[in-house]
Amino acid sequence: MTNFLNSKGAKAGYFTLGVMAIITLMFFVISNGNLSAANKAPKVKFNQTSHDFGKVSQGPQLQYNFTFKNDGAGVLKIENISTSCGCTGATTGNKKEFAKGESGEIQVTFNTQGREGEQTKEILVYTNDPSKSQVMLKISCNIDPNM
Repeated sequence: MTNFLNSKGAKAGYFTLGVMAIITLMFFVISNGNLSAANKAPKVKFNQTSHDFGKVSQGPQLQYNFTFKNDGAGVLKIENISTSCGCTGATTGNKKEFAKGESGEIQVTFNTQGREGEQTKEILVYTNDPSKSQVMLKISCNIDPNM
């Protein structure tokens, strides 16, 4: 038995088991670290992600506020907002960071001047929420120039 324990095959086996144990231990440490980070992360939650203004006349500027809340533990940051068209604007005002439990708004405006028929515009909100780094908001309406 002593000869077997001192053999090259046994040493290679022990080495392999040791490496596998270290890899397994590292996997659990990294997994728990990711879970801890996820528990401390911000989490954006919008009340709704689309709004239909219905039938509107041509000319006025429409406005709608999409409300959201930070349901996570970390500070939620609205990093950027982009729109699909120059006729559409979106802003959070001066506030870009929202603490745990805090609510905010994305104010969206749409200029109907010179447009008619079915319109759908998209607003892309970029956040630091690791599970929702981008949120797509949509507004729509049907512009009737004869109203």
